[in-house]
Amino acid sequence: MADNAFASFERKWLDANPEQAAVLVFLAAAERRRVAAFGTLIQELAQTAFTIRETQVAAAKLSWWQQELQSACAGHARHPVTIELFADLRVRAIAREKWNSIVEGALSQLDESSAADFVQLLDRYGRFYDPVAAVENELSGTPAALAGAVSKLWSCSHFLSALASGSPLAEHFALPLDLYARHGVARGAAEAGVLRDFIGEVRTTLDVALAAAPQASVGRRVRTRSDRHLASKAMRSTAPAETLARRSARPTLRHVWWSWREARRHRPT
Repeated sequence: MADNAFASFERKWLDANPEQAAVLVFLAAAERRRVAAFGTLIQELAQTAFTIRETQVAAAKLSWWQQELQSACAGHARHPVTIELFADLRVRAIAREKWNSIVEGALSQLDESSAADFVQLLDRYGRFYDPVAAVENELSGTPAALAGAVSKLWSCSHFLSALASGSPLAEHFALPLDLYARHGVARGAAEAGVLRDFIGEVRTTLDVALAAAPQASVGRRVRTRSDRHLASKAMRSTAPAETLARRSARPTLRHVWWSWREARRHRPT
């Protein structure tokens, strides 16, 4: 019953991250379950922090997750996602303070103030994705020192999803204010030039962070390769947001190839 209940949450994660279906094929069974459960948890927290309009409702839901994670750390998981996640020995070895930091980071996102520039935007989202990256690195055997680079990969992926036309993540996402000044347009104007400029900053950050984190998890590196490919297409497009929205809803042969290559690179020698 728990597996069936978890499957519906996992499906939401895979719908938002279709390339991960290809990644899972190349992972050992225990790692596959761990990766899917962790990704599903972060998907649930992100959806709550970034898509619920009513701040009090979002805060209450995140507080519930905070309590649930603390209970799971004590061996009393109740939600299908935490039951699946904390069945894993490596997950149970993570200090409870690290799970608490993830939820605290999600709660910090309920402040919707606009960032002045791209660096400030990364810093703001880093309050959530820094602890996410730290736990993901511990689960995947990635050196802790790479958490900053991996956090940038998570954040930039989030930015591209938020820019996609019709994305629910766009509800709480605003471009940095200096972009509008640079282009001489009113705040909030979704002009193609503004979007392409921002996507260019995202693409550059992805390039640098990916190069700095060669030992990042297989799933994170495959998602980043997919994001870089999509960002490059959007930068050449006259309608960048619409191009981002055309991300494949299913894993492609390109995703399978990247997943195979990254799984081979990540395999211990």
